[in-house]
Amino acid sequence: SFVLVCLLASQSAAVSSAAGQAAPPASGVPALGLPSSTGLVVSTSSHASDVGAAILQQGGNAVDAAVATGFALAVTHPAAGNIGGGGFMLIRLPSGEVTSIDYREKAPLKATPGMYLDAAGKIDRSLTAAGYLAPGVPGTVRGLALAHQKLGRLSWKAVVMPAVRLAEEGFAMPGGLAGGLNAQLEGAMGKFPSSVEAYGKPGGGKWAAGDRLVLKDLGRSLRAIAENGPDAFYTGWIADLIERDMKANG
Repeated sequence: SFVLVCLLASQSAAVSSAAGQAAPPASGVPALGLPSSTGLVVSTSSHASDVGAAILQQGGNAVDAAVATGFALAVTHPAAGNIGGGGFMLIRLPSGEVTSIDYREKAPLKATPGMYLDAAGKIDRSLTAAGYLAPGVPGTVRGLALAHQKLGRLSWKAVVMPAVRLAEEGFAMPGGLAGGLNAQLEGAMGKFPSSVEAYGKPGGGKWAAGDRLVLKDLGRSLRAIAENGPDAFYTGWIADLIERDMKANG
């Protein structure tokens, strides 16, 4: 099988074993992790790690698990794991060969060298952090699809559908995500009605640990990607909606 190395920036990690449970530690030896002889999935979200471990249990390889985990993070870790961004993948093959895939975002065709400068010619960081000038052309969907095409074992739909179910059916939020959403909704995210509609608590109020977050629109987009492949994101109705919104506000 493949040995996959993914680097994620987070303060904590959730680990799931393909075997489904941890082996008891030896007597007198502190438990330092979750040992497994069949595979481990580590991410910043327990829900996403469980998705990846389930893919391994179904006979998928490490790339299948990474792709499934990546799409699940688009649902369960909106701060960073999303289909509107990009990233890198490092893969070590059984032969020892190491390869990588760079799917970071690219600048839009109409980007200019001075688009983030203020009147004094200095960089205005607020323009790069939020708003319609901030995004690049997303690479996540195409990059994960390339990894799966080259090295995956299970079907594309099999590795994307778990994320669809998480978005459509919802999941219980940990306290960190609930608090993060509350802070964003009161801050930068609160300036954008569509973001408030997607991530605000139905009926108003603040999110709390254990609340169920359902993301119907994201689920619809992920379902299109699962059923029609990555082109559904870059050339279909999803791309048309993004282009229309960017032209109207960018």
